[in-house]
Amino acid sequence: MTKINLQLEPNPNGQLIYFPGHFLKGIVEMTLDSVKKFRGFHVTIYGEARAHWTETRTRTTGSGENRRTTTYTVHFEGKEVYLNSRTYLFGQRGGHTFEIQPGVHRYEFACQLPDQLPYTTELKHGHIRYYAEAVLDIPWRFDKEITAPFTVVRYDDLNLFPELKIAQKFEEVKTFCCLFCESGPLIVTVTIPYTGFCGGHPVPITIDYTNKSDVDVLRTKLKLKRTIAFTSHTPERKTKTDTEKMVEKLVEGIKKGDSKCIQTTFDIPQTMMCSNGRFCQVVRISYVMEIEAEVDGCHSNPEIAFPVVIGNIPLRFDNQFVPPQTSIEQPQMPFQQPFVPPVPFVQPSAPVGDEYANDLPPTFEQAMNMPKPECTPLVQPQPSPSGNFGWNIEVPSAPANEKQ
Repeated sequence: MTKINLQLEPNPNGQLIYFPGHFLKGIVEMTLDSVKKFRGFHVTIYGEARAHWTETRTRTTGSGENRRTTTYTVHFEGKEVYLNSRTYLFGQRGGHTFEIQPGVHRYEFACQLPDQLPYTTELKHGHIRYYAEAVLDIPWRFDKEITAPFTVVRYDDLNLFPELKIAQKFEEVKTFCCLFCESGPLIVTVTIPYTGFCGGHPVPITIDYTNKSDVDVLRTKLKLKRTIAFTSHTPERKTKTDTEKMVEKLVEGIKKGDSKCIQTTFDIPQTMMCSNGRFCQVVRISYVMEIEAEVDGCHSNPEIAFPVVIGNIPLRFDNQFVPPQTSIEQPQMPFQQPFVPPVPFVQPSAPVGDEYANDLPPTFEQAMNMPKPECTPLVQPQPSPSGNFGWNIEVPSAPANEKQ
Protein backbone atom coordinates (compact mmCIF):
# COMPACT_ATOMS: atom_id res chain seq x y z
CA MET A 1 0.00 0.00 0.00
CA THR A 2 1.22 3.46 -0.94
CA LYS A 3 -0.36 6.52 0.61
CA ILE A 4 0.59 10.20 0.39
CA ASN A 5 -0.66 13.14 2.40
CA LEU A 6 -0.16 16.89 1.88
CA GLN A 7 -0.62 19.45 4.65
CA LEU A 8 -0.12 23.21 4.37
CA GLU A 9 0.94 25.23 7.40
CA PRO A 10 -2.00 27.51 8.30
CA ASN A 11 -1.72 31.14 9.31
CA PRO A 12 -1.95 32.20 13.00
CA ASN A 13 -5.76 32.15 12.69
CA GLY A 14 -5.74 28.53 11.60
CA GLN A 15 -6.78 29.31 8.01
CA LEU A 16 -5.13 28.57 4.68
CA ILE A 17 -5.09 32.25 3.74
CA TYR A 18 -1.83 33.88 2.66
CA PHE A 19 -0.57 37.25 1.47
CA PRO A 20 1.76 38.00 -1.45
CA GLY A 21 5.38 38.04 -0.34
CA HIS A 22 4.83 35.58 2.53
CA PHE A 23 6.23 32.06 2.71
CA LEU A 24 3.96 29.11 2.04
CA LYS A 25 5.13 26.09 4.04
CA GLY A 26 3.91 22.53 4.21
CA ILE A 27 4.67 18.87 4.89
CA VAL A 28 4.29 15.88 2.59
CA GLU A 29 4.01 12.39 4.06
CA MET A 30 4.51 9.13 2.17
CA THR A 31 3.47 5.89 3.89
CA LEU A 32 4.72 2.55 2.50
CA ASP A 33 4.01 -0.97 3.74
CA SER A 34 6.84 -2.53 1.75
CA VAL A 35 9.81 -1.60 -0.40
CA LYS A 36 8.65 0.41 -3.43
CA LYS A 37 10.34 1.80 -6.50
CA PHE A 38 9.68 5.37 -7.65
CA ARG A 39 11.20 7.71 -10.19
CA GLY A 40 10.59 10.85 -8.21
CA PHE A 41 8.45 12.79 -5.78
CA HIS A 42 7.78 16.51 -6.30
CA VAL A 43 5.63 19.35 -4.97
CA THR A 44 4.23 22.09 -7.24
CA ILE A 45 2.87 25.44 -6.08
CA TYR A 46 0.60 26.73 -8.81
CA GLY A 47 -1.58 29.78 -9.41
CA GLU A 48 -3.47 30.93 -12.47
CA ALA A 49 -6.32 33.05 -13.80
CA ARG A 50 -8.64 31.37 -16.27
CA ALA A 51 -11.59 32.66 -18.29
CA HIS A 52 -14.08 30.51 -20.17
CA TRP A 53 -17.39 31.09 -21.92
CA THR A 54 -19.24 29.74 -24.94
CA GLU A 55 -20.98 31.37 -27.90
CA THR A 56 -23.35 29.87 -30.46
CA ARG A 57 -22.60 30.59 -34.09
CA THR A 58 -24.12 29.54 -37.40
CA ARG A 59 -22.49 28.08 -40.47
CA THR A 60 -24.03 27.93 -43.98
CA THR A 61 -22.84 25.37 -46.53
CA GLY A 62 -23.93 24.46 -50.04
CA SER A 63 -26.18 26.40 -52.41
CA GLY A 64 -29.63 26.12 -53.91
CA GLU A 65 -31.55 23.10 -52.68
CA ASN A 66 -28.41 21.83 -50.95
CA ARG A 67 -28.02 24.97 -48.85
CA ARG A 68 -27.80 24.06 -45.16
CA THR A 69 -27.43 26.21 -42.05
CA THR A 70 -26.07 24.60 -38.93
CA THR A 71 -25.27 25.90 -35.49
CA TYR A 72 -22.20 25.11 -33.46
CA THR A 73 -20.65 26.13 -30.14
CA VAL A 74 -17.38 28.01 -29.81
CA HIS A 75 -15.42 27.77 -26.56
CA PHE A 76 -13.41 30.87 -25.66
CA GLU A 77 -10.61 30.36 -23.16
CA GLY A 78 -8.02 32.62 -21.61
CA LYS A 79 -5.23 31.73 -19.21
CA GLU A 80 -2.57 33.59 -17.26
CA VAL A 81 -0.09 31.78 -14.99
CA TYR A 82 1.29 33.66 -11.97
CA LEU A 83 2.98 30.91 -9.98
CA ASN A 84 4.48 27.59 -11.09
CA SER A 85 7.17 26.45 -8.66
CA ARG A 86 8.17 22.77 -8.66
CA THR A 87 10.47 21.19 -6.04
CA TYR A 88 11.68 17.59 -6.26
CA LEU A 89 11.82 15.91 -2.86
CA PHE A 90 13.80 13.07 -4.43
CA GLY A 91 14.52 11.88 -7.94
CA GLN A 92 13.95 13.87 -11.08
CA ARG A 93 11.71 13.98 -14.12
CA GLY A 94 12.37 10.95 -16.34
CA GLY A 95 15.28 9.81 -14.13
CA HIS A 96 16.28 6.48 -12.64
CA THR A 97 14.15 4.62 -10.11
CA PHE A 98 14.77 4.67 -6.37
CA GLU A 99 13.99 1.98 -3.82
CA ILE A 100 12.23 3.48 -0.82
CA GLN A 101 12.07 1.50 2.40
CA PRO A 102 8.74 0.89 4.17
CA GLY A 103 7.55 3.31 6.83
CA VAL A 104 6.47 6.92 7.04
CA HIS A 105 8.62 9.44 5.16
CA ARG A 106 8.14 13.14 5.86
CA TYR A 107 9.33 15.98 3.62
CA GLU A 108 9.11 19.70 4.33
CA PHE A 109 8.88 22.38 1.64
CA ALA A 110 8.56 26.17 1.46
CA CYS A 111 7.87 28.69 -1.29
CA GLN A 112 7.81 32.48 -1.17
CA LEU A 113 4.75 33.90 -2.90
CA PRO A 114 5.46 36.69 -5.42
CA ASP A 115 4.46 40.24 -4.53
CA GLN A 116 2.31 40.80 -7.62
CA LEU A 117 -0.19 37.96 -7.13
CA PRO A 118 -3.86 38.86 -7.68
CA TYR A 119 -6.29 37.75 -4.99
CA THR A 120 -8.35 34.57 -5.21
CA THR A 121 -11.78 34.97 -6.75
CA GLU A 122 -14.56 32.83 -8.25
CA LEU A 123 -16.75 34.42 -10.91
CA LYS A 124 -19.32 33.34 -13.48
CA HIS A 125 -17.01 33.13 -16.47
CA GLY A 126 -13.63 32.83 -14.81
CA HIS A 127 -11.63 32.42 -11.65
CA ILE A 128 -8.25 33.00 -9.99
CA ARG A 129 -7.11 29.93 -8.06
CA TYR A 130 -4.05 28.68 -6.18
CA TYR A 131 -3.15 25.22 -4.98
CA ALA A 132 -0.27 22.98 -3.89
CA GLU A 133 0.07 19.58 -5.51
CA ALA A 134 2.21 16.56 -4.56
CA VAL A 135 2.88 13.97 -7.28
CA LEU A 136 4.53 10.58 -6.75
CA ASP A 137 6.02 9.32 -10.04
CA ILE A 138 5.48 5.55 -10.15
CA PRO A 139 7.07 3.68 -13.08
CA TRP A 140 4.70 1.72 -15.32
CA ARG A 141 1.68 2.77 -13.27
CA PHE A 142 -0.54 5.79 -12.79
CA ASP A 143 1.01 8.50 -10.65
CA LYS A 144 -0.39 9.25 -7.23
CA GLU A 145 -1.49 12.89 -6.83
CA ILE A 146 -2.94 14.96 -4.03
CA THR A 147 -3.96 18.64 -4.15
CA ALA A 148 -4.46 21.22 -1.40
CA PRO A 149 -6.02 24.56 -2.44
CA PHE A 150 -5.23 27.78 -0.61
CA THR A 151 -6.44 31.38 -0.74
CA VAL A 152 -4.46 34.51 -1.56
CA VAL A 153 -5.70 37.89 -0.31
CA ARG A 154 -4.21 41.36 -0.74
CA TYR A 155 -3.97 44.55 1.26
CA ASP A 156 -3.98 47.06 -1.58
CA ASP A 157 -2.60 50.33 -0.22
CA LEU A 158 -4.02 53.19 -2.27
CA ASN A 159 -1.22 55.46 -1.04
CA LEU A 160 1.22 53.62 -3.32
CA PHE A 161 -0.43 55.37 -6.28
CA PRO A 162 -0.15 59.15 -5.76
CA GLU A 163 -2.26 59.89 -8.85
CA LEU A 164 -5.32 58.69 -6.92
CA LYS A 165 -4.98 61.68 -4.56
CA ILE A 166 -5.42 64.24 -7.33
CA ALA A 167 -8.79 65.97 -7.38
CA GLN A 168 -10.74 65.50 -10.59
CA LYS A 169 -13.22 67.83 -12.30
CA PHE A 170 -15.57 66.79 -15.11
CA GLU A 171 -18.02 68.85 -17.12
CA GLU A 172 -20.88 68.01 -19.48
CA VAL A 173 -22.79 70.54 -21.61
CA LYS A 174 -26.17 69.50 -22.97
CA THR A 175 -28.64 71.33 -25.22
CA PHE A 176 -32.21 70.23 -25.94
CA CYS A 177 -33.94 70.53 -29.32
CA CYS A 178 -37.62 70.77 -30.16
CA LEU A 179 -38.19 70.67 -33.92
CA PHE A 180 -35.90 73.41 -35.24
CA CYS A 181 -35.47 75.25 -31.93
CA GLU A 182 -32.51 74.69 -29.63
CA SER A 183 -32.57 75.61 -25.97
CA GLY A 184 -29.81 77.12 -23.89
CA PRO A 185 -27.15 74.83 -22.41
CA LEU A 186 -27.44 72.71 -19.29
CA ILE A 187 -23.98 72.68 -17.72
CA VAL A 188 -23.18 69.91 -15.23
CA THR A 189 -19.84 70.06 -13.39
CA VAL A 190 -18.75 67.28 -11.05
CA THR A 191 -15.81 67.66 -8.66
CA ILE A 192 -14.36 64.82 -6.62
CA PRO A 193 -11.38 65.25 -4.25
CA TYR A 194 -9.79 61.87 -5.06
CA THR A 195 -10.44 58.69 -7.07
CA GLY A 196 -9.23 55.95 -4.70
CA PHE A 197 -11.93 54.53 -2.42
CA CYS A 198 -12.22 51.93 0.33
CA GLY A 199 -15.22 49.97 1.52
CA GLY A 200 -17.18 51.66 4.31
CA HIS A 201 -15.77 55.15 3.60
CA PRO A 202 -17.99 58.04 2.41
CA VAL A 203 -16.79 59.97 -0.63
CA PRO A 204 -17.61 63.71 -0.89
CA ILE A 205 -18.93 64.78 -4.29
CA THR A 206 -19.83 68.29 -5.50
CA ILE A 207 -22.28 68.77 -8.39
CA ASP A 208 -22.63 72.26 -9.87
CA TYR A 209 -25.67 72.94 -12.07
CA THR A 210 -26.11 75.86 -14.42
CA ASN A 211 -29.42 75.32 -16.17
CA LYS A 212 -29.91 77.89 -18.93
CA SER A 213 -32.27 75.58 -20.81
CA ASP A 214 -36.05 75.33 -20.63
CA VAL A 215 -35.98 71.75 -19.27
CA ASP A 216 -36.15 70.78 -15.59
CA VAL A 217 -33.73 68.30 -14.05
CA LEU A 218 -36.00 66.08 -11.96
CA ARG A 219 -33.26 64.37 -9.93
CA THR A 220 -29.61 63.34 -10.02
CA LYS A 221 -28.48 59.73 -9.91
CA LEU A 222 -25.13 58.70 -8.46
CA LYS A 223 -24.12 55.15 -9.42
CA LEU A 224 -21.12 52.94 -8.78
CA LYS A 225 -20.75 50.20 -11.39
CA ARG A 226 -18.43 47.21 -11.40
CA THR A 227 -17.17 45.81 -14.69
CA ILE A 228 -15.56 42.38 -14.95
CA ALA A 229 -13.75 41.83 -18.24
CA PHE A 230 -12.93 38.25 -19.26
CA THR A 231 -10.28 38.01 -21.98
CA SER A 232 -9.73 34.91 -24.12
CA HIS A 233 -6.65 33.87 -26.08
CA THR A 234 -8.10 30.90 -27.99
CA PRO A 235 -9.54 30.44 -30.57
CA GLU A 236 -9.17 34.21 -30.86
CA ARG A 237 -8.53 37.18 -28.64
CA LYS A 238 -11.86 38.50 -27.41
CA THR A 239 -13.22 40.24 -24.31
CA LYS A 240 -16.53 39.56 -22.63
CA THR A 241 -17.71 42.11 -20.06
CA ASP A 242 -20.23 41.81 -17.27
CA THR A 243 -21.37 45.12 -15.77
CA GLU A 244 -23.28 45.31 -12.52
CA LYS A 245 -24.64 48.30 -10.62
CA MET A 246 -23.37 48.08 -7.06
CA VAL A 247 -24.80 51.21 -5.41
CA GLU A 248 -27.20 53.96 -6.47
CA LYS A 249 -28.12 57.19 -4.70
CA LEU A 250 -30.68 59.82 -5.66
CA VAL A 251 -30.26 63.52 -4.89
CA GLU A 252 -32.15 66.64 -5.90
CA GLY A 253 -32.28 68.20 -9.35
CA ILE A 254 -32.69 71.78 -10.56
CA LYS A 255 -35.38 73.90 -12.17
CA LYS A 256 -34.95 75.49 -15.56
CA GLY A 257 -33.17 78.83 -15.52
CA ASP A 258 -31.59 78.22 -12.08
CA SER A 259 -28.12 77.52 -10.77
CA LYS A 260 -27.32 75.27 -7.83
CA CYS A 261 -24.42 73.58 -6.06
CA ILE A 262 -25.18 70.17 -4.56
CA GLN A 263 -22.76 68.78 -2.02
CA THR A 264 -23.34 65.17 -1.04
CA THR A 265 -21.50 62.01 0.00
CA PHE A 266 -21.46 58.61 -1.63
CA ASP A 267 -21.06 55.61 0.68
CA ILE A 268 -18.93 52.74 -0.61
CA PRO A 269 -20.22 49.33 0.57
CA GLN A 270 -18.12 47.58 3.19
CA THR A 271 -17.74 44.33 1.23
CA MET A 272 -16.33 45.27 -2.15
CA MET A 273 -13.95 43.37 -4.40
CA CYS A 274 -10.80 45.39 -4.97
CA SER A 275 -9.67 46.54 -8.39
CA ASN A 276 -7.13 44.09 -9.78
CA GLY A 277 -6.30 45.55 -13.19
CA ARG A 278 -2.66 46.11 -12.19
CA PHE A 279 -2.10 42.40 -11.55
CA CYS A 280 -4.51 40.45 -13.77
CA GLN A 281 -5.50 40.84 -17.42
CA VAL A 282 -7.61 37.70 -17.96
CA VAL A 283 -10.14 38.37 -15.19
CA ARG A 284 -10.01 42.15 -14.78
CA ILE A 285 -12.15 43.89 -12.15
CA SER A 286 -12.67 47.66 -12.46
CA TYR A 287 -15.11 50.32 -11.28
CA VAL A 288 -16.77 53.38 -12.81
CA MET A 289 -18.59 56.23 -11.07
CA GLU A 290 -21.53 57.67 -13.03
CA ILE A 291 -23.48 60.88 -12.40
CA GLU A 292 -26.69 61.11 -14.43
CA ALA A 293 -29.01 64.14 -14.60
CA GLU A 294 -32.53 62.83 -15.21
CA VAL A 295 -34.34 65.52 -17.21
CA ASP A 296 -38.03 66.03 -17.86
CA GLY A 297 -39.60 65.13 -21.18
CA CYS A 298 -38.41 62.95 -24.04
CA HIS A 299 -34.76 63.94 -23.92
CA SER A 300 -31.60 61.97 -23.35
CA ASN A 301 -30.05 62.41 -19.94
CA PRO A 302 -26.57 63.95 -19.71
CA GLU A 303 -24.09 61.61 -18.01
CA ILE A 304 -20.60 61.93 -16.59
CA ALA A 305 -18.59 58.74 -16.04
CA PHE A 306 -15.03 58.36 -14.76
CA PRO A 307 -12.97 55.39 -13.49
CA VAL A 308 -12.24 54.89 -9.80
CA VAL A 309 -10.09 52.42 -7.88
CA ILE A 310 -11.23 50.31 -4.92
CA GLY A 311 -8.59 49.23 -2.39
CA ASN A 312 -8.16 48.08 1.22
CA ILE A 313 -6.07 50.81 2.82
CA PRO A 314 -7.55 54.33 2.43
CA LEU A 315 -5.69 57.38 1.23
CA ARG A 316 -3.91 59.55 3.81
CA PHE A 317 -3.69 63.29 3.38
CA ASP A 318 -1.91 64.29 6.61
CA ASN A 319 1.55 64.45 4.95
CA GLN A 320 0.70 66.46 1.88
CA PHE A 321 3.55 68.40 0.26
CA VAL A 322 3.52 72.15 1.00
CA PRO A 323 5.55 74.26 -1.43
CA PRO A 324 8.13 76.52 0.29
CA GLN A 325 7.14 80.17 0.75
CA THR A 326 10.23 81.64 -0.91
CA SER A 327 10.82 83.79 -3.94
CA ILE A 328 11.84 82.43 -7.28
CA GLU A 329 15.20 84.25 -7.15
CA GLN A 330 16.20 82.46 -3.93
CA PRO A 331 14.72 78.96 -4.01
CA GLN A 332 14.99 76.76 -0.97
CA MET A 333 17.62 74.12 -1.70
CA PRO A 334 17.02 70.57 -0.50
CA PHE A 335 20.73 70.14 0.23
CA GLN A 336 23.50 72.09 1.98
CA GLN A 337 25.57 74.17 -0.39
CA PRO A 338 29.34 73.61 -0.33
CA PHE A 339 31.56 76.12 1.45
CA VAL A 340 33.40 78.45 -0.90
CA PRO A 341 36.31 80.43 0.67
CA PRO A 342 36.20 84.21 0.07
CA VAL A 343 38.53 85.69 -2.54
CA PRO A 344 41.15 88.00 -0.94
CA PHE A 345 40.89 91.63 -1.89
CA VAL A 346 43.97 93.16 -3.55
CA GLN A 347 44.42 96.91 -3.63
CA PRO A 348 45.28 98.05 -7.17
CA SER A 349 48.60 99.88 -7.67
CA ALA A 350 46.94 102.85 -9.39
CA PRO A 351 43.44 104.29 -9.52
CA VAL A 352 41.29 103.14 -12.40
CA GLY A 353 39.41 105.71 -14.42
CA ASP A 354 35.84 105.46 -15.52
CA GLU A 355 36.86 104.72 -19.09
CA TYR A 356 38.67 101.59 -17.84
CA ALA A 357 35.93 100.38 -15.54
CA ASN A 358 35.15 97.41 -17.77
CA ASP A 359 38.77 96.46 -18.44
CA LEU A 360 40.56 93.53 -16.91
CA PRO A 361 41.88 93.79 -13.34
CA PRO A 362 45.64 94.28 -12.87
CA THR A 363 47.85 91.27 -13.05
CA PHE A 364 49.41 89.77 -9.99
CA GLU A 365 52.84 91.23 -10.86
CA GLN A 366 51.42 94.72 -11.30
CA ALA A 367 49.48 94.58 -8.06
CA MET A 368 52.54 93.41 -6.08
CA ASN A 369 55.02 95.78 -7.89
CA MET A 370 56.95 92.84 -9.27
CA PRO A 371 58.94 92.82 -12.53
CA LYS A 372 57.04 91.55 -15.49
CA PRO A 373 57.92 87.97 -16.44
CA GLU A 374 59.60 87.31 -19.76
CA CYS A 375 56.62 85.29 -21.12
CA THR A 376 52.96 85.33 -20.29
CA PRO A 377 50.31 82.83 -21.26
CA LEU A 378 48.55 83.80 -24.48
CA VAL A 379 45.02 83.13 -23.33
CA GLN A 380 41.85 85.16 -23.46
CA PRO A 381 39.95 86.16 -20.33
CA GLN A 382 36.87 84.07 -19.68
CA PRO A 383 33.98 84.81 -17.34
CA SER A 384 34.00 82.77 -14.16
CA PRO A 385 30.85 81.11 -12.73
CA SER A 386 30.42 84.12 -10.44
CA GLY A 387 30.14 86.49 -13.41
CA ASN A 388 33.54 88.23 -12.93
CA PHE A 389 36.40 88.09 -15.39
CA GLY A 390 39.50 86.13 -14.56
CA TRP A 391 42.19 84.02 -16.13
CA ASN A 392 41.09 80.62 -17.38
CA ILE A 393 44.21 78.66 -18.33
CA GLU A 394 43.35 75.45 -20.13
CA VAL A 395 45.34 72.43 -19.08
CA PRO A 396 45.74 69.82 -21.80
CA SER A 397 44.24 66.50 -20.86
CA ALA A 398 45.25 63.02 -21.94
CA PRO A 399 43.62 61.83 -25.16
CA ALA A 400 40.56 59.61 -24.63
CA ASN A 401 40.81 55.98 -25.60
CA GLU A 402 38.62 55.36 -28.60
CA LYS A 403 36.41 52.32 -28.59
CA GLN A 404 37.67 49.93 -31.21
